[in-house]
Amino acid sequence: IPFEIIAIVCESDSGLDDAERLGEALGLYPDRHDGFNAARRNKFLMNEVCEGAGLRVVRQKMCETLEEAIEFASELGVRSGGHADGADIVEPSEMPGESKRDEGVQEDELHMSSNIGLLGMATNDHTDGSSLGKYCVVKPSRGVASDDVHLCPDLDSVQAAFTRIKDSSVFGSMHGEKNDKVLVQEFASGTEYAIDIVSKAGHHKVAALWRYDKRPANGAPFVYHATELVDADTDGGRAICEYVMDALNVLNVHWGISHNEVIVDADGPRLVEVNLRQHNTDFAPLTSACIGYNALDMLLAAYLGDAEEFPPNTEDKRLDWDGLPDLPVTRAYGAIVHLVSHSEGILAGLNIPALEEIEQMESVLAMELYPHYTAVGENIEKTVDIRTDSGWLHIMNDNPVNFKADYDRVVELMPHMFLVEEEGGNGGDCGADLRESS
Repeated sequence: IPFEIIAIVCESDSGLDDAERLGEALGLYPDRHDGFNAARRNKFLMNEVCEGAGLRVVRQKMCETLEEAIEFASELGVRSGGHADGADIVEPSEMPGESKRDEGVQEDELHMSSNIGLLGMATNDHTDGSSLGKYCVVKPSRGVASDDVHLCPDLDSVQAAFTRIKDSSVFGSMHGEKNDKVLVQEFASGTEYAIDIVSKAGHHKVAALWRYDKRPANGAPFVYHATELVDADTDGGRAICEYVMDALNVLNVHWGISHNEVIVDADGPRLVEVNLRQHNTDFAPLTSACIGYNALDMLLAAYLGDAEEFPPNTEDKRLDWDGLPDLPVTRAYGAIVHLVSHSEGILAGLNIPALEEIEQMESVLAMELYPHYTAVGENIEKTVDIRTDSGWLHIMNDNPVNFKADYDRVVELMPHMFLVEEEGGNGGDCGADLRESS
């Protein structure tokens, strides 16, 4: 090879196993590589290792039979019979060490103070005093995003999820492996955060701390509406980030980029998962604008910053790793907005005035509707999870009042973005045959 290999960076979950093995084969371990560790991908092993190190995690069990799955789900509080659509909603849990922010934003809050989040309307805590019982999560021990991850509100749905997963192909397997067991986990109540981290020789630096706004929509209890940047250098932010750094240390992660998720309740964080790849969204423009840099540039600084020579005229393009803070703060409010479709059926047209109103808002930096949701004549579906989003926005503003007002208006317009044909109607020929949502 006519060049020196100094790092292997894997972009997606499916390649993580091979990337670790390749790094060992190329001799990068242990100097600039972390070697092979199945617990970094297997969600059951991940939680077991972290629990063994004293970190708070969810209760879980690998179940070989349906009877085992039903029994453990029952122990977690899942009951027979269906839930009503949606979930009981409570006010957001406080971040540990933080006082709760009022729902509204006062007109005199025009200058940045600690940004702990403006957009979250509710946590996923629905069990306090509820007669409906608890949820549990049924999923493969290895997967990606929400593929085959089932939020089960009753024992019938546990049975359906178990049957779907059992003996299905293992994600990323090249040798025809099957899921001979199914992972059943306690559903953690609280507020969910994502933490993007870059590591260099065991020194972890947070690239971005995100807070999710999930709400009931289209019969699903927790649908992504926003992924909001918040300050990491606060009492609550530090508690979250230090917990994740501890998890990375337990998993012997010393190099590279990671996208991590936790649930925070009154007792602090609990692990959802560690993912040793980048945040799977177009995060760089927003974090560069709101924080001043992004995880990808940090990754280059971690691996290449100690080079003896650099290409000419690149000083303004490089980050100084040692000069970066461990915990960043935002210099403006920013969020990725997930566009939620409330319509299903044959797409007859777009609500152009509503979409133009969104695009012209002060806070909107960028907007995209996915092609499927702009092709008249195609069948579109309601958004029930992140994989069925209809598009996204980047929003940013240094004025919290305007930032939140624009976001709230976008959420109001979401049910009216798409026109679909009434069953038996003739689409665009007659307005009476169109409907916005069902």
